Amino acid sequence: MKKTGLKAFSIFLLFLLFVLIVSLSGSEIFETSLDNGLTLLIREDHSVPLVAVRVCYHVGIKNECPGLTGITSICEAIMWQGTRAYKKGEIARIIQAGGGYTSSFTDWDVTHFYSRVPSDMLDTVLMLEADRMAGTGLTSEKLLLSKDIVRKKRLSEVESSIYGRINEEYFNLAYRAHPYGHNKYGWPDDINRINLNDLKKHFHAYFQPSNAVLVIAGDLETEAIVKRVTELFGNINSRPMEERRPISEPESIGDRRSVIVADIGVPAIIMGYRIPGISHPDYPVLNIITNILGTGTSSRIYQRMVNDEKSAMYTDGGIIMSEEPGLIYFYALLNYDSPVEDAEKQMSGEIKRIKDEMITEAELEKAKNQVVVNYYRNSRTLDDITRNLGTARFITGDVNFGKHLVNAVHHVSTEKIIQTAQKYFKNSNRIVVVISPPEAGDAYILEEEHE
Repeated sequence: MKKTGLKAFSIFLLFLLFVLIVSLSGSEIFETSLDNGLTLLIREDHSVPLVAVRVCYHVGIKNECPGLTGITSICEAIMWQGTRAYKKGEIARIIQAGGGYTSSFTDWDVTHFYSRVPSDMLDTVLMLEADRMAGTGLTSEKLLLSKDIVRKKRLSEVESSIYGRINEEYFNLAYRAHPYGHNKYGWPDDINRINLNDLKKHFHAYFQPSNAVLVIAGDLETEAIVKRVTELFGNINSRPMEERRPISEPESIGDRRSVIVADIGVPAIIMGYRIPGISHPDYPVLNIITNILGTGTSSRIYQRMVNDEKSAMYTDGGIIMSEEPGLIYFYALLNYDSPVEDAEKQMSGEIKRIKDEMITEAELEKAKNQVVVNYYRNSRTLDDITRNLGTARFITGDVNFGKHLVNAVHHVSTEKIIQTAQKYFKNSNRIVVVISPPEAGDAYILEEEHE
């Protein structure tokens, strides 16, 4: 090995050792449940005088039925509209006045409310979150305000953004039966029609202690915090949880594709495949395949489309971390004069190659290292820690899922890569969205129709 190679490898090992030390310091996770069903996760970390508090509710896009799309985002918005003890805006104002940060978001499976504050503000945040869980009032006025918030977010993040519209189109194609197929901000007509009774039914079913995890990480004393959380949250009543009927996505019988003709200047293509949820045994293998094919400048698709063919200016890929059927996808932003049909053939060619040809041990080892480094890189901050713990607890049932994923990755073989690629990378399981300027897009549609 050349000296430069040895130096780079040594730097990588030092970096990995550093992140391992940082991640493993104070890595013990304390877990308990209150009598009302609230799960409490605590991780002590006295390295900095900060704490992060995250309340996760096990509800997201997957819990929305047709006609009620976007209702979880409305519930999220309404929880900022004031409680019995605090007026609208006071929760954020109190946390920010103390030097902290607070926000929330809804995703496929979980709705998050989180704050990061100096450690001497922990008790204040816990009081605020307990009051929000128990004292959020549901009124027609708050519903109207929350609907308006969701409409504005949909307008700015979906309807006024070409990439937001592309993302929405892609998920609509990918899912025919499962609720993951609609945007978290819902369809406009659904938002308009949701009434107070709809809101109360959804809110009371999901935004309650027995459907929540409270995650606290940082500069704290576990015993004292368990006692305080029990005092603040233990008397909040829970309602019986209705058993959710699982919804599966039926197997596709053909290639699904959409051509978006838009004057965006830069043509693009997204190609992906449906895969199982995060708990499936194939998930570690699919993570490695994502890195080999689409992640970073050394990935196969980047090397071919950007460096060799020069048809694209940028490529990337990813994998959806969801509780139920997910997606693995790759996309490319093309050079303005690159034919979309050529780009699709190039991307398809690399996907086909990983199905047909054995990868090298060096390539496999590099991909494994990427998974490991990404895990520790995304587990460094208190925000990362609380997000990972809350999400993993709900969608996998295992707070140590990330570590188990890293361990599983080490046992993946080159033979398993081919078997898994052949299993999922079938044309009948494929979803393609092409974004093309008007003239080229019209020609592309005509060519497809002719074929």
